[in-house]
Amino acid sequence: MGDKSVANLGEFGVIQHIFAPIQSKQGEGVQLGIGDDAACLVVPRTQDLLATTDTMVEGIHFSSDADPYLLGQKALAVNLSDIAAMGGLPRWYLLSMAVPNRTSQSWLEEFARGVKAASEMFHVALVGGDTVRSNAKIVITVQMLGLIGQHRAVARSGAQVGDRLYLSGTLGDSAFGLAHLLGKLPAMLADDVSYLSRRHHLPEPRIQLGMALQDAALAHACIDVSDGLLADLQHICEASQVSAVVDVEKLPFSESAQRVIAQYGRSALELALTGGEDYELLFAISPGAADQVEKIVHQVGVSLVEIGEVVGVGERPGVVVRQGGEVLSIAQSGWTHF
Repeated sequence: MGDKSVANLGEFGVIQHIFAPIQSKQGEGVQLGIGDDAACLVVPRTQDLLATTDTMVEGIHFSSDADPYLLGQKALAVNLSDIAAMGGLPRWYLLSMAVPNRTSQSWLEEFARGVKAASEMFHVALVGGDTVRSNAKIVITVQMLGLIGQHRAVARSGAQVGDRLYLSGTLGDSAFGLAHLLGKLPAMLADDVSYLSRRHHLPEPRIQLGMALQDAALAHACIDVSDGLLADLQHICEASQVSAVVDVEKLPFSESAQRVIAQYGRSALELALTGGEDYELLFAISPGAADQVEKIVHQVGVSLVEIGEVVGVGERPGVVVRQGGEVLSIAQSGWTHF
């Protein structure tokens, strides 16, 4: 007997048997969750509510043969990263999916298992969502809700001339992992393929780092690197009405990424700068705050590297990339849908 499809389960069967078990008990702050027309959540008077949403589409964000378990984890991680960039604590989420009739029950079960694993790892509660039929592609939408002290959210708009730019973790791993999966960087060591692919499929949202930056009132501006380092830094520049300079020599690369750049040269370097899906935090701080950065490194166990500085705006906000004292010309700054 073959694997059943969602058509056999029906909409309410999918909700009851596959998605409802993700949240076996009411999460903290949930008055009403799954099973009512809307969730009812308790937001403390001293805190603000953060809300973000991301949609992933088959054929655009993931392939038809993607591992559903890893995909379930990633669907939450990319939204958790947005809450981290604001300095908040993620608490609840809603999950909506459009799936074609061909989707197997086992695929959905594995996807839900991945979602549940991420839910438990990051202590967030599923409080609702929707499941509908699509004509062709799987579409996944997560809305993540978090909490932060009143008026304490870290925006993109506070960068100041003279600020130093810091980046967490390493750059380019996800882009290289995806490029290899697409056959664009075929020659890699097996260990590098394994590491870079994992970095693509399982990003690590920097929640503790974001909260530490917010607690210390250290970051003037912050963003998570999802569209690419240059594109996301451009977002900060435009929101803050400043410009920025990035020094290639200062950029943090994993050993695997360093080998890819050594082998493929300038094209790989540009991919690292623009490929996106790093989900690291990029933030601007005062030039005299280096000691505080070191304290946070020890506190949260995530590497932080100074990669450049904020400068005057000139004619318009923009990002300059320098290498060896020379300015690099890079055609595309990052990922865009249109």
